[in-house]
Amino acid sequence: MLNRTRLLLYVNVALFIYSLSEMIKILLVHNNFFTQFFNNLSSNLKSLTDKISSAITSWQSIIYLLIFVLLIFLLLKFWRVTFILLEIILALLIIDYVLLFVQHQVGFENLFIIAVVVVTLMNIWQTSKDSNLL
Repeated sequence: MLNRTRLLLYVNVALFIYSLSEMIKILLVHNNFFTQFFNNLSSNLKSLTDKISSAITSWQSIIYLLIFVLLIFLLLKFWRVTFILLEIILALLIIDYVLLFVQHQVGFENLFIIAVVVVTLMNIWQTSKDSNLL
């Protein structure tokens, strides 16, 4: 069964990932290194998936679901590594936001998303520490 701390941890991780995706949407509007990297990555992945034959694409949703379940299992199994990766992703996005702020391309209106991401990361850290996951 799920206890309260695990449930709180899962909710915070979901909120963290949602906030990261919203932050990425904000940062992708501007032309910078992060946007170029993300666009190159997505175009490379798209060209790779376009090469899949039509016989495999009927199984594509099942394969994606299995990969997603495997990814979640690995994230939970190796929680310390996952937490470090979450911190690295957040640090890179905040550095990108600061660079855009210094260049006067973004303002304080997007600061709420950063505050939510930082607070949820602190909640994840505290909950993981209380659950002896870290």
